[in-house]
Amino acid sequence: MVSTINMVLMVVCVLVSIAVVAVPYLAINKRSSALETGLPGAIGYGFLGYIWQYVLYMFGGLLITKLPVLGKMNDVLQMLVVNLLLTILTTLCTAAALYWGIYLTNQKQISIYRSATVGIGFALGKIGLDLIYPYLYSFYLALQINGGSYKGDADLKTSIINTTAGSLLSGTYKCLLMFVIIFALALVMGHYYIGKNKKTAWIYVLCSYEVIMLLNAILRVVFRNSETLSNISVMVVFTFVAAAAGLILYRWFQNNEVEGNPLVIFQSMKK
Repeated sequence: MVSTINMVLMVVCVLVSIAVVAVPYLAINKRSSALETGLPGAIGYGFLGYIWQYVLYMFGGLLITKLPVLGKMNDVLQMLVVNLLLTILTTLCTAAALYWGIYLTNQKQISIYRSATVGIGFALGKIGLDLIYPYLYSFYLALQINGGSYKGDADLKTSIINTTAGSLLSGTYKCLLMFVIIFALALVMGHYYIGKNKKTAWIYVLCSYEVIMLLNAILRVVFRNSETLSNISVMVVFTFVAAAAGLILYRWFQNNEVEGNPLVIFQSMKK
């Protein structure tokens, strides 16, 4: 039997994630509605960008794991090389998807609001595949399991039954942290793109996202023998990164200024 608490959490986590995405979108829409339209299209570009980069990443990741040179390495070295290549691949795909969305949404009218909204759409795609779909599907199967009508895979049933409230909450928390990070990256990329500094737009996202992915991969390798320590360490790092991204977003919402360096914002707040 799947506990009632877990079933409630599945639904609550989905609703919370949707609300977290909706709030900044509505705030941007309220601020920009008197000046322009097109935010739904920007959301769409971001969402589609996430879908096609996800497909490219899956195929590219499969090719990486099949590289002949990996067979000549020991297990630890092989793990390090594969993780490094995967971080580079996901960084390239993410930067390309954000740039694609920002480029398209600025074709007819230049807009920092639509550029930032591309990030919301991209993050919505990630939340949809990583949280909304799996949580709602698990909820649907949980209803069948508790009702005695489940006839699916036994391993999947066991996995749903053994799912803990902690894993549901941590999965939601990580998705929301990534939402803040992606939102801020899209904002800064859009800022540089609009300022005709396209090279910096690429460099900023590539460097920032690659550092995040490298930290994630390194911690996964270091704590590979303890899933609990691995998850905790990743959450701590992502929390600090999301806090820095939050400063960028806070500065923009408060003063309508885009500053890509969180330290500069923090120092100005202390004065």
